[in-house]
Amino acid sequence: MSIKVKISPLLQEYADIPDTLEVTGNTVGQCLDDLLRQYPESRDWLFDQNGLLRVLVSINNVETVAFDKEGLDRILKADDELQIFAVIGGG
Repeated sequence: MSIKVKISPLLQEYADIPDTLEVTGNTVGQCLDDLLRQYPESRDWLFDQNGLLRVLVSINNVETVAFDKEGLDRILKADDELQIFAVIGGG
């Protein structure tokens, strides 16, 4: 199924990726895999060296996906939209 993904401006600039794109998949993980297929250079900003998410993934601007396998296995509906945001820390 085709899912719309919106990318935050910071990540667009870092990974040279458009602000909105279409990916295919039935789960969040499958959609991220398809994003990596289309934009392999985005791997470093999506995942760390242990394969854990470096970004926040939101579904329909409401539900944030956890950084674990359960979150990646979340099944999507045809009208769902993913948003990917950079995680910024500091102090």
